[in-house]
Amino acid sequence: MKRINVKIAVFVMLIVGLTLYTAYSMLAEEEISLEEVRVLAADGMITPITKEDVTGEGSEKIGKELLEDTLEEQVENEIDKEGGQNEKKATEEVNQSDDLEKEERKQEELRKAELLKEEERKRAVLRAEEAKREETKKQEENKQIEANPNALQVDLNSYVLNVMKTYPRNGSHPYLLNNDYQNYNGVTANINYQNKLLLKAHPSGSRASHCSGLTFEVFFKAMQQRNKEAGISPEDFNGMSYDQLYNFAMTWYVANGNKQSSNIAIAVEKYGIGHRVSNLEDAKPGDFLDFSRENNTGHTVVFLNWIRDNGKIIGLRYWSTQGSTNGINYNEEYFNVEKSNGTKYGDLIIDQIYIARVTSINKYR
Repeated sequence: MKRINVKIAVFVMLIVGLTLYTAYSMLAEEEISLEEVRVLAADGMITPITKEDVTGEGSEKIGKELLEDTLEEQVENEIDKEGGQNEKKATEEVNQSDDLEKEERKQEELRKAELLKEEERKRAVLRAEEAKREETKKQEENKQIEANPNALQVDLNSYVLNVMKTYPRNGSHPYLLNNDYQNYNGVTANINYQNKLLLKAHPSGSRASHCSGLTFEVFFKAMQQRNKEAGISPEDFNGMSYDQLYNFAMTWYVANGNKQSSNIAIAVEKYGIGHRVSNLEDAKPGDFLDFSRENNTGHTVVFLNWIRDNGKIIGLRYWSTQGSTNGINYNEEYFNVEKSNGTKYGDLIIDQIYIARVTSINKYR
């Protein structure tokens, strides 16, 4: 295309040159006087030349020189013009290419943003659906059955014993005590209260537990069951808030101080749902019991009954989780009381026992 344009320009300039050559020849034939030439030169209209320059061989020479100069100038101008146009066109093409790339990047960013929005929308829908399912499930679980007036009037013990029987005793729920409190709180399954996680099960899913966690878990389930029968929300333990029930649990775990200031009996009394049983003879199945041993270890259990020797309390039978039974099971231990021969029945410290009973709802304080 460039070669064709140049050829056309040369052809045009040849025609212009021939026209100029003819004009100068005609000027020569008119034999312009030197005086006229000088006048024209004085007026700046032409460059001073001699008569010989515009007549005969002079005019032919001028015509040829003018033709050559004109052709050269026209060719240069056309080339410059063509070059300028090409340069402008190239610049415009570069700018258009840059603009196209920018527009493509912009469109790509917009597409990515739309994809992110769509993904977030889908996640939000899934979260909403999951929340709805959980709420529906919870409503079904917490659906109040016909209120049983007796549920308001009975201690928690019978509910504790019923819940206790739902746990297998085949080693599938092992005993585990460690200090990884951030991830494990000794319960077989996560415990939630008022839509918040209260206590954590072992992250491995092993359904392991320790004595404080397991007995609290039984207490929690028994409380919810009784509430349902009484027509009370299972998320309402005598009006306790989430933080209060958490504090209750830590007191139960003996985590808020030494055992004299932090134990199961103090927990139920502090939050008005029960009392300490001080007389051993008043204990009954389904009470919660905490004891200490002479080797400075302790245990939290569900009390079942006393073991006696000629009417004398020498030990107890209980339900809990412990290493000696490979997890949840019944067990027996004996107190450090002396036999007739002066030896001890066992190593449980009989005067360091805490027994807690959760009273009937109508006796809450």
